[in-house]
Amino acid sequence: MSSLAQGRTSKINTFVATVMLALLSAAPMAQAGPVKSLMKNMKQEMQNALNSNSMPEFSQHFARLKSDAQQASKQSYRSDQATYNEGMAQLEKELAVVEQNIQANNLQGAKDSLKSINKTKKHYHDLLG
Repeated sequence: MSSLAQGRTSKINTFVATVMLALLSAAPMAQAGPVKSLMKNMKQEMQNALNSNSMPEFSQHFARLKSDAQQASKQSYRSDQATYNEGMAQLEKELAVVEQNIQANNLQGAKDSLKSINKTKKHYHDLLG
């Protein structure tokens, strides 16, 4: 192979390596999008549920919150997957308590148990940065 051909091959290999590195380093950022979006939706649905004046209204917002939480629990997290999974498992347990209050038609109890989730949220958000 001539030195000109070797130079072109070397430039192409460098270019391909650079593109691959850029794609791989962008992958964690791409994963942050779904998690961030779901968390934002969860926050909004939590507020809507807490501001509800009836059990049907509360239940509707809670169902959306729970669905978003289930979707979020299936996402990968960029830096500390184990802690993220632990936090999502804890959230699932606390949502089950809210659901028990819904089934008992206890709106205030459902709201109180939903409010208590904020402690867990803060704890895991602090851990995960």
